[in-house]
Amino acid sequence: MCMSDSHVAHIELQSSIEQRFTVKNYLVNKQTHKKLLLSDESGHCIVRSIVQKPVDITVYERLLDISSPYICNILEICESEDAYIIYEEYCEGMTLDELGTGISEKQALDIAMSICSGLYVLHECSIVHRDLKPENIIIGDDNSVKIIDFDSARLFKTGSGNDTQLLGTIGYAAPEQFGFSQTDNKADLYSLCVILNMLITGYHPSVKMCENKHIKKILQKCLSINPNERYNDANELNKAFAKARRWCK
Repeated sequence: MCMSDSHVAHIELQSSIEQRFTVKNYLVNKQTHKKLLLSDESGHCIVRSIVQKPVDITVYERLLDISSPYICNILEICESEDAYIIYEEYCEGMTLDELGTGISEKQALDIAMSICSGLYVLHECSIVHRDLKPENIIIGDDNSVKIIDFDSARLFKTGSGNDTQLLGTIGYAAPEQFGFSQTDNKADLYSLCVILNMLITGYHPSVKMCENKHIKKILQKCLSINPNERYNDANELNKAFAKARRWCK
């Protein structure tokens, strides 16, 4: 059932943000999920998402306590009887998908290292993104890098079995995301290395692997089917990227 205008207005009154911002454009317009771009008089923009219940917003509640230049920051969450409204930072720029492929190895590694920094922040809070792909990475005009879209994210729970929902984008998602085991931080590292290879070569690693032996060694380790054979965390992977970068032109 679609939310009525009066229902939306009722949610809006709960937030002081709504007193300063007006709707500029629809980014997503579905029955169960509406995402709008809001703008104030100065032109500053934020994003408002309205999501109908039942839905688990535990990840977004956790993100409220996080502030990082490498992830899209959540500003406020309001709740009504049958929906949540989530206000988040508007990340201006182009997606990695729009940036394209075939960029220099150094530039690709710089982007990957920034993504690693964002993943490290998320993973330290037990958040696994689970849908890391070019469309969910924003490159700003100042070359800043931000991870966006946490709709598929989940909290890692020690001792749990398989994920309750199988989410992720085929081609980027790690094998364990399709029911083999519970997804943890290593699944995001797998996805990141698929992205890195595609940035450099223009191809999925199953088709063509980066030829730089220093980068290739990292990719092969991170793309192992067995999560235990990958890097332990984003910080360890980031150090490997930094070391490989010294050998790039």
